[in-house]
Amino acid sequence: MCSARPRSARRAAGGFSLLEAVAATAFLAVALMAFAANTIWLTHDEKTADSTSAAHALAQQKLEQLRSTPLGAPEVAASIIRNDPANPLRADGTAGGNFARQWRVSGNDQPTFGLRTVTVTVSWRDTQSHTTTLAAYIRCSTIPC
Repeated sequence: MCSARPRSARRAAGGFSLLEAVAATAFLAVALMAFAANTIWLTHDEKTADSTSAAHALAQQKLEQLRSTPLGAPEVAASIIRNDPANPLRADGTAGGNFARQWRVSGNDQPTFGLRTVTVTVSWRDTQSHTTTLAAYIRCSTIPC
């Protein structure tokens, strides 16, 4: 029995060619590699955001601790830069992590009469170095300072 259609038309109607299958597989592989690369990028950004959040919390914790100390306490005396004795810190403030926390109390009457500025800096390193800084005002023990 002979078919009325030419031989090439019968083959084309039957399925995919090897070239089409290879092209589809290559396209799928490129698309999956793009998704994998995007996942790695998103995971890295999420880790950086977690570390930034932890650093802000550590800085805020130290600011609140210094603001609640009694007026005239040595911790809030005008000083050079002081380092946290537990450095490096974990995100919960305990020793043994990768965060370094330091603070500085400004000189007397800085920025204005009767106040001092407390600046807390937390730094850490993952794939690059990061630093976050928070500042607050505290009253001096005596007016003027």
